Amino acid sequence: MPDRMTIPEGDAFSYIRENVARLCDRLADVAREAGVPVPRLIPVTKSATPEEFLALSRIFPQAAAENRVQAWRERVELLEAAGLPSPEWHLIGSLQVNKVKYVSGKVALIQSADSEKLIREIGRVADNRGVRQDILLEVNSGREPDKGGVLPEDAAALAEFARTVPGVRLVGLMTMGPVLDDPDDYRPFFSLTRELSEKLAREGLFETDRPVLSMGMSGSWIPAVREGATMVRVGRALFRREQN
Repeated sequence: MPDRMTIPEGDAFSYIRENVARLCDRLADVAREAGVPVPRLIPVTKSATPEEFLALSRIFPQAAAENRVQAWRERVELLEAAGLPSPEWHLIGSLQVNKVKYVSGKVALIQSADSEKLIREIGRVADNRGVRQDILLEVNSGREPDKGGVLPEDAAALAEFARTVPGVRLVGLMTMGPVLDDPDDYRPFFSLTRELSEKLAREGLFETDRPVLSMGMSGSWIPAVREGATMVRVGRALFRREQN
């Protein structure tokens, strides 16, 4: 659980503290009802103002995620200027090969690896820095032509390739799924990704005994938890001033 009381009661950002507490409690409830371990909460700071981001960093300092490299760099600078420690950073958006040099070996987890070219460059940069970069394969579970991610049937081959690249460590899968109105409609896409993760784990393609399964966002985290997500990426729900 996060340190919910770092920002005093009654402050201007108490709604963030309350949202975090509510979400953590609800995550635990849904996981218990589904009979699965409670997944990690990874706050996505894309929708936060700089002030909200700093408030969140005090309330929940464990981890944070950004979609874009430039946004991540700006967040890091904000923390440094405020004298706050950096959280465990995750990059979750599409990563261009020419931006790899800014993040490989500097963030805890790149969740959007989806091609041999990208993985090779992540590994090259990390290896030059004397480290191994943890990555997830992004799976295009909805087979959407306008989205990144490897198709499910191609994931095993890409995972095998990743195992040959110095400087990277493949530790799991990530998926988004298509944008849907009914949260329950996400379940087939999350189920497919879970089954794929289990298959790759059986084949020994992950370099960890506890593969990461990153699924679910503000509008879809409940079905993701029910399908066995070990990590959920939530942004908007943490910064709402009113809850429905």
